[in-house]
Amino acid sequence: MVDTCAKLAKLEQIARIRAEQELKKLAAFRLHVEAAQGRVAATRTALGQSYRDDAPLALSEARMANAQAARAAREMARAERDLLQMRPGFEAARQNAAREFGRAEVLAQLARREVDRNGHG
Repeated sequence: MVDTCAKLAKLEQIARIRAEQELKKLAAFRLHVEAAQGRVAATRTALGQSYRDDAPLALSEARMANAQAARAAREMARAERDLLQMRPGFEAARQNAAREFGRAEVLAQLARREVDRNGHG
């Protein structure tokens, strides 16, 4: 009985270490996703601004504005593509962190039940 409690406590300790590692991975991944979301927002703003100016343009100015808008559109498409590619990995990291945290919690609960059942730890 004491042996079972000790084993459960050791397993919980290992599970908590693994959960902490997974949470750190998730936090790092979240930073990358947030940066990508920022790039998407910034390029979307730049693209919107390129179409907001109502002042009449000379032909050369119109060509330059069109080139800038095209570049902003390409950058936005690239940023959105990058974000889409990150999402599956981010979701997997989130699920791994949740699973490891849940595992640690279950082991802690089992250890408490074992202690309650046997009256010692």
